[in-house]
Amino acid sequence: MTKKKTAIEIIDSNGDSNLKIQIPTILLKNWKYILAGGIFTICLICATIVYVATKSTSNHYEEQLSKQIEALEEARQNLALEEATNQLSTVQIQKSFDAIDSAVNQINAKMRKRGLKEFAPKIKNAGGPVENEVNLNEMIKFYEATVKKLDKKLEGVPLGKPHNGNITSRFGYRRNPFTNRGIEMHSGIDISGRTGEAINATAAGKVVFSGYKGQYGNVVIIEHTNGWETRYAHLSRTLVKKGQKIEAGQQVGKLGSTGRSTGPHLHYELLSFGRKINPEKTLIFN
Repeated sequence: MTKKKTAIEIIDSNGDSNLKIQIPTILLKNWKYILAGGIFTICLICATIVYVATKSTSNHYEEQLSKQIEALEEARQNLALEEATNQLSTVQIQKSFDAIDSAVNQINAKMRKRGLKEFAPKIKNAGGPVENEVNLNEMIKFYEATVKKLDKKLEGVPLGKPHNGNITSRFGYRRNPFTNRGIEMHSGIDISGRTGEAINATAAGKVVFSGYKGQYGNVVIIEHTNGWETRYAHLSRTLVKKGQKIEAGQQVGKLGSTGRSTGPHLHYELLSFGRKINPEKTLIFN
């Protein structure tokens, strides 16, 4: 059937024949269906192209949207974590502040018990409204300054023992150790030990005397902050010089029995603004 053909003659506007072509008769008889099929095919191709393009674009935007949603969720989680961390940090910082306050109060109580001046006395003639707003940075600065101030004051306050021997003679009136008769005022404490053992400063300060001084024998005298002064007497040897700055715990001499002494020991004196006080008040700080 496909071998049958139909001749088609093309005539111009003058009626002359210009071209003759032959096409299969089956195509001529079914041109409507062929045309419809062609149109359908073209439409299907176009629809496919549009679908593919639309699907690709949709997938792209969907992917971008998913990434944005994931980023927002991550940011939300980070914000929640940061907030929780800040709250925890605030609580921890407040606990640290409370611990500092407690420590200062305990130190003040111990100082009062020993008849010594407090580090942070109560503020007199003061008042005003209390602000509820908390500025952590300012609080941190305040407590840093408080701790530094406390540390500086403690460094210059005589605390603890200059030697770990036993106390053989306490502060106050006692019998004359040479005659065992009569009573004399003992202005320090005597701590026993062996000749040559280390004698250490009980606080940071400046040496104002180092050498031989009458009944003290070889003695080191150190001035500290806030009117404190310590004296280390009967030394076999002094290891510091006048004008030298001393750190707490630094060795200043060696135990001996020079001056008015019945045997090897350290005579330790503590003065506050020139007044001699009992050193035992500051020997054990607990």
